[in-house]
Amino acid sequence: MAIIYHPDYATHIQFRNHPESPERLEYILKKIASLKLSQDIIKPDPATENDLLMVHTAKYVDFIKNFGTGYLDGDTYIREGTYDVALLAAGGAIKAVEESYFRNEPAFAIVRPPGHHAGPDHGGGFCYFNNIAIAAKYALKRAERVAIVDIDAHHGNGTQEIFFESRNILYISLHQWGIFPGTGYYTELGKGIGKGYTVNIPLPPHSGDATYRYAFDGIIIPVLKQFMPNIVLVSIGVDAHYKDVMTGLELSSAGYMEIARKLMDFSEKYCNKRLAYVLEGGYNGLSLSEVVGGVISMFEGKKINLQYGDIKDTNIRGKEYVDKSKSVLSEYWKL
Repeated sequence: MAIIYHPDYATHIQFRNHPESPERLEYILKKIASLKLSQDIIKPDPATENDLLMVHTAKYVDFIKNFGTGYLDGDTYIREGTYDVALLAAGGAIKAVEESYFRNEPAFAIVRPPGHHAGPDHGGGFCYFNNIAIAAKYALKRAERVAIVDIDAHHGNGTQEIFFESRNILYISLHQWGIFPGTGYYTELGKGIGKGYTVNIPLPPHSGDATYRYAFDGIIIPVLKQFMPNIVLVSIGVDAHYKDVMTGLELSSAGYMEIARKLMDFSEKYCNKRLAYVLEGGYNGLSLSEVVGGVISMFEGKKINLQYGDIKDTNIRGKEYVDKSKSVLSEYWKL
């Protein structure tokens, strides 16, 4: 598995005690080293402004570039070096697509700042530019169809907005309903020719392993099989983990591994192993590093002992919510 990382990601500082901190990636790198995983870590180049303009307006790019120092929103701070690091994060996502698409193997971009809350003309929620959306548009230079599966606990409102009217980029999101950013209701399905190509599965608090399994088996994998993407991109947030206090979801590390296995099996059978992970959230260093290390271990054929594998959801706590999504999506997909 190709691992993409740049040490300059550690230079990005929000403000004191901010959860989206350099320590997040330090935990991951230590875990990768302790597990003796791939040492062939690839340093990406920064994205270009033309790359950004594939999904963002020129006015917004210029706004971030010349912002100076201050708050973009109440949770998101901009400093002198923020623009350059954000370019590097987007470049990491692009590099993951390149490695996966041309080598027919999975890739993992360990990047920050995250991106999926950034829309065409706005940022916020710790995000400046939409890394995975830029990577998806980059992939379309060669691919006919690209799927994005977003398993961050927060809805990727920016990614949805960018591709809401697209039918060659499928956006699927599982997220906790009722928390930031307040979007991603199950009736948000896309617009125009993109109707049906936005798949939202909002979940109640305490949803975990059984609910995610039910959603993947009943909606996500069937939709992917019908869409038949040339590559699958994954916005992986580990803030749906029960160790993470940022949300009320309760996925275990074992649940994350099960999701990774399902996506790996799909990519091997249907898109030549083209599967690229891009890091989004995840704010408990121990669970974040265990999941990322576990996913990479799985793709490299190694086993990992999971410390945080307790399964709290055994009876599909979010079944009613998943069924609501399924009912409206059945108009567009055979489910």
